[in-house]
Amino acid sequence: MSSNLHNEERRQFERFLRQQGMSRLGDRLAVLEAFLACEEHLSAEALHGRLAAQGLHLEPEFVSATLEMFTRFGLASCRRFDNQPDLYEHRHLGEHHDHLICTRCGSITEFHHPELEELKHGVAKQHGFHHLSHRLQIYGLCEKCRQRRTPTLPLNLASPGERVRVERLSGGENAHRHLEDMGISVGGELEVITSGDGPMVVACGGTRLALGQGVASKVQVSLLERNGR
Repeated sequence: MSSNLHNEERRQFERFLRQQGMSRLGDRLAVLEAFLACEEHLSAEALHGRLAAQGLHLEPEFVSATLEMFTRFGLASCRRFDNQPDLYEHRHLGEHHDHLICTRCGSITEFHHPELEELKHGVAKQHGFHHLSHRLQIYGLCEKCRQRRTPTLPLNLASPGERVRVERLSGGENAHRHLEDMGISVGGELEVITSGDGPMVVACGGTRLALGQGVASKVQVSLLERNGR
């Protein structure tokens, strides 16, 4: 962000605070300075940590309330992503972007695609819908996490939404027979519905199956792209 824009937004917010008769003007402006200095998605906790590292020890509740004030004034947008605390980002007037969210490391990548914007406006117009705003969030694996993946991995380490091919089954004959009775065999394809703590759920030939972590760890799989390759 340019220093001129930074200073102008600070002046606007200070004027807003004075008009509203808000208390602790200096502390709120210090929170704003720390927020504007970081062009990334921040939780209230992370911003509180940044302020503490700068020697400014404010109450966590005060930092959270000030961030909410930024959203009301239009200086910030609050984003809610799966399995993450509320994250705040600087709101650039007249600009819009969408997000790619990595389900493995939690990284968030912003992107803007003009043709996609036109498509969304066209869909709204086709349905006679007056479009005001929208939010697109695409979940998957970022490039770094994909590069760290091995060619094959145990099924219980696959992420929700991934499609996989069964490469081999480990364990004894009884374990093989149990899996094959469920419809899981070498060469078959599965879609991961849920994973994590407790049983994981996969789709196999239109059927949902619940697998314990121990059983799922015996199924070695390779990842399939969306086009099936």
